Amino acid sequence: VGCGDERVPASVEGYNHMSNRSILSFTVDGAGGPNLAPQSGGGGSSCCGSIPARWRPGMKVKVEWSYGSGAPGTPSPPPPQEAEVEIPRYSSRAGSLQAHFYPNHKVKVVVATYGIEHPRYPMSEEDKLPWETSKQLLEYEKEGRLPE
Repeated sequence: VGCGDERVPASVEGYNHMSNRSILSFTVDGAGGPNLAPQSGGGGSSCCGSIPARWRPGMKVKVEWSYGSGAPGTPSPPPPQEAEVEIPRYSSRAGSLQAHFYPNHKVKVVVATYGIEHPRYPMSEEDKLPWETSKQLLEYEKEGRLPE
């Protein structure tokens, strides 16, 4: 990210897509996010990260995280992890930095103004699992009842 880029504040949220492992802590470019129990997230956020006001191709963030203990009988937590991940296109309305944690140390980050169940959330249905797009919100969108 260049020095002259206008930046806007962004809260940091997380989603843990794993069923057997918690996320004890994580950061996105140094801004901390909340702890995440297995298959939880989106309910809380931490302040404050920042993002460029305008998206551009190739933008990346550094994500660092550590695992908590798993369910009784699971092996000890893996060591802390870090990854540099590309941020998909986001609108000029920006939003919050939302980190998604998957099995096998996979992580994705999106910038979104909507929650994960919203039809305009910037992820595929497969990447959202175990969350799903709200059927009621899909109906509202078809009827033109969702605000821009």
